[in-house]
Amino acid sequence: MFILVTRNCINYMIDILTNVIGTIIGGLILTFVLFYLNEYVFLKQNLTGEWETIISIEKTSFRKFINLKIEYKLQLLQKGYEIVGFGEKIKDIYPDGKEYEFEPQKRTRLEVNGYFERKYLGKSKIHIVIEERGRVRETSATYFLTISNNTELKGKFISTAANSRGSVKMVRNPALSKDDGNEF
Repeated sequence: MFILVTRNCINYMIDILTNVIGTIIGGLILTFVLFYLNEYVFLKQNLTGEWETIISIEKTSFRKFINLKIEYKLQLLQKGYEIVGFGEKIKDIYPDGKEYEFEPQKRTRLEVNGYFERKYLGKSKIHIVIEERGRVRETSATYFLTISNNTELKGKFISTAANSRGSVKMVRNPALSKDDGNEF
């Protein structure tokens, strides 16, 4: 009887040990597969570089700004999923087609902060907050962007400047962008 109980306990312990080892091996294999997919199949887009940005104002509390387009030049640096950078306001493009380009010494400076929201089964999203130190006052804008193609981001923006909102399009300047073989 004692031998039978001992043999059952030993078999039970071997079953538990086999299950534990199988679970550990399965977990290691799953971890390796996910790591491989993350590093070599679903590459993280690299947004570092210079981006020519045009916002189109569609709604605003100041009627004169409706259909106004504003061009910015942004320098972005991506650190993991964090995005930082700076930029300048380059010109205003009025609805009648006239343009006012700011002299370099009169351009307003921008500070950029944001993050990259990586999606494996859908379009990744980029969220950027821009602080503009204008001549009259400081304003802020938030961009909600998705990747259109290898060199273009598109989306919407909201801004404290005249409570404006509208569309935004960012185009990467390939000559001045980081090329580490991991571009999107």
